[in-house]
Amino acid sequence: MKITQYLKNKKNIKILCLVDDKDVLKNMDLADYNNINSLNDYANHLFSDNELVVIIMNHKHLFRDDIFKKNFGLQNIMLLVLNDEEFNKNMTKYTNMLFSYGYKYFGLSDNDRAQVFIYDISEYKDNPDWLNNKNWANPELWEK
Repeated sequence: MKITQYLKNKKNIKILCLVDDKDVLKNMDLADYNNINSLNDYANHLFSDNELVVIIMNHKHLFRDDIFKKNFGLQNIMLLVLNDEEFNKNMTKYTNMLFSYGYKYFGLSDNDRAQVFIYDISEYKDNPDWLNNKNWANPELWEK
């Protein structure tokens, strides 16, 4: 996924880098954005659809509940999980866990350094396909 292309459609982008390697910001073309030290800064902040928090982490951070508890209420989050051997070995497990939090998987970043997951409430359907009467028990079709 081309991260820079996605970021062009957003305003007020904040970066939270949880990994020690700060060069990762340069390598992913994210060094020019504002950094935040924690999600506490946004605990009660109302976001618009065009605002974005980018969280850079490794697979170990996925098991820290505080990350998912503190991003509650944010409408648009991009998780960049560093693409390491441990993540690749257990990719199904980690991907399923992030699906359960409402994230969608977008594959590798354009430089192959991170797996990209995005939570964007504005892209969720108000009326899911399974709730459409054409997709479930429709009495007019029972005889067919």
